[in-house]
Amino acid sequence: MAALTHSSYLHEHPLEDGAEDFERLEFLGDAVVDLVIGDALYRRFPDATEGQLTALRAQIVSSAALAETARELGLPERARLGRGEEESGGRSRAGLAASLYESLVGAIYVEAGLPAAREVIDRTMAKALDAAAEAPRKSPKTVLQEWAQARGLPLPSYDVVEQAGPQHQRAFVVSVAVGDRRAQGTGKSKREAQEDAAASLLRDVA
Repeated sequence: MAALTHSSYLHEHPLEDGAEDFERLEFLGDAVVDLVIGDALYRRFPDATEGQLTALRAQIVSSAALAETARELGLPERARLGRGEEESGGRSRAGLAASLYESLVGAIYVEAGLPAAREVIDRTMAKALDAAAEAPRKSPKTVLQEWAQARGLPLPSYDVVEQAGPQHQRAFVVSVAVGDRRAQGTGKSKREAQEDAAASLLRDVA
């Protein structure tokens, strides 16, 4: 039951000795989902660049996408929530639903190993993977902008940090900032360096 138990429930039921909430399993499940989806994308798109693969993974493992999968599995309905979390609408929040999916994957990984977790992810996220394959491939800059907008954050801001080399062989270092989150990227053009910086930031936040 730990995979579906919110910390608010345990605060209201202190007599359940040894009970745990889903947060540790969520942490583990997040890493497993990233690994399995990253591996699937690597094999499915052999010609995609590292930045494109990062952008695709960010789309597929976004909070909204994971929440949709969790709702299809009925996880929010099965979650154990405290009264305060329940009354504040926690069961309908996308963040909670996404966390429940990741904690479920984490629990499967702990109990049955990576092959079992991979089978569950492949089956439950097949629709999202297929949609990524059919949709126009978005650039890391586009995905990062959508990520920021979805969270009400400032739009990404890019700055050239360094520019070196002769005219025919320039090298650029560009920084990107979204709120207090920052990353850098390199490239042979400003655009290429911006895409690399966006991909780098996506790796940190996705």
